[in-house]
Amino acid sequence: DDMVTSDLAILAAKQAFEKGNIDPASIDLILLSTISPDNPNPSTACAVQAGLGLSETLCPCFDINAACSGFVYALEVGSRYILTGAKRVLVIASEIRSRFTNPKDPSTYPIFGDGAAAVILEQGEKASGFMGIQTLADGRKYDSVLIPAGGSRKPASLETVAAGEHFIKMNNGEKIFFEVVEGMTTHTKSFIEKCVVSINEIDFVIPHQANINILKEVNKRLELPDGKMLINIQEVGNTSSASIPIVLTQNIEKGIIKPGNMVLMIAAGAGATMGLALVKI
Repeated sequence: DDMVTSDLAILAAKQAFEKGNIDPASIDLILLSTISPDNPNPSTACAVQAGLGLSETLCPCFDINAACSGFVYALEVGSRYILTGAKRVLVIASEIRSRFTNPKDPSTYPIFGDGAAAVILEQGEKASGFMGIQTLADGRKYDSVLIPAGGSRKPASLETVAAGEHFIKMNNGEKIFFEVVEGMTTHTKSFIEKCVVSINEIDFVIPHQANINILKEVNKRLELPDGKMLINIQEVGNTSSASIPIVLTQNIEKGIIKPGNMVLMIAAGAGATMGLALVKI
């Protein structure tokens, strides 16, 4: 109860440094994906930098707000920094969504969870790492899932607090369900075609853990065999942008995902945003 989003991010980053045997001082950039920042401003990534003891290096750091697609957005930004000379980029996704859910709203309150995970990007051998990354957005769906108050459109007031407008609100959940399923399915097929791979060549699919019924329907439409789509929502809930890297970490630690495996990540989030990444571990 006394922890904030930056606390989780710092713990995840420290685990990544330890597991990768990496000197934190070698980090050239910190990217934090979150839609549950410590404060509306400044960037929570700055608090993470200070908490990791990296302030003296003056490495740049900033937040990425792309809702549940944020981790893939951060991977794309981080990979571009690597291509232009950065040695190592720390990518963290950290969320405490439970503090933004209304206990009286059955459409959101039971779904969301809290968590964080981190990866470190660096140059790799040819034919390894990212085989493709794509990010998308459709701002016409801006109002589908949002927190109505607390921004410049509707500043905090006694009235907004009383009306519960600082909690996540989902507008027309049934419509969102079908739009997400259709989007994840259609764009996945198009993406892997551009990557010149077939779904059969991909070892594992890690979707954003939005909703178990969405995942089942996408699995069905992509015609995936049992065990190819990795799911943990029944254990930790929807942790927004942290969901994909948490699933990735858990399955690497269990020995399910092994070096050389090809993993497809599929994210869809509010805004509406979407991100896809194909990576050889």
